[in-house]
Amino acid sequence: MTRFAVVAMMAVALVGCGGDGGDQSQEAAPEADAAPAPGTVTIVEPADGAELDAGPVIFVMETEGVEIVSAGNMDPGTGHHHLIVDADVDWTLPIPNDPGVHYHMGLAQTEFTVEDLTPGEHRIIAVVADGVHIPLDPPVADTITVVVR
Repeated sequence: MTRFAVVAMMAVALVGCGGDGGDQSQEAAPEADAAPAPGTVTIVEPADGAELDAGPVIFVMETEGVEIVSAGNMDPGTGHHHLIVDADVDWTLPIPNDPGVHYHMGLAQTEFTVEDLTPGEHRIIAVVADGVHIPLDPPVADTITVVVR
């Protein structure tokens, strides 16, 4: 049903009840005027809580509301993937490039193979960052835990 039809039905109902409709100037803003929702990223492989055999692990990320592009691109609504292993994220600084902890996917990759996960539990954070590796604001991130046997 269109917004016009809903408003027309409400006006008819108010008149039928003896009301004059009151001041309708305080209506909520249309949804189209709302700020766009921030994008999302999801680690779709492996699943959160997965128990994995030792060896290379392929991480696959999917995004909504943000376009994945190569590093260096600063267009609004774009970014590229990073994986952070067993470390925290400083949401205001560029993500460092240190093997074994921070992995950059600067060629617009949506999957990445980590070769060196040691046996044990690991917290993996996927972060989408802008062209100079600063995490998007608001953050576009997902966290999972995996166990390597």
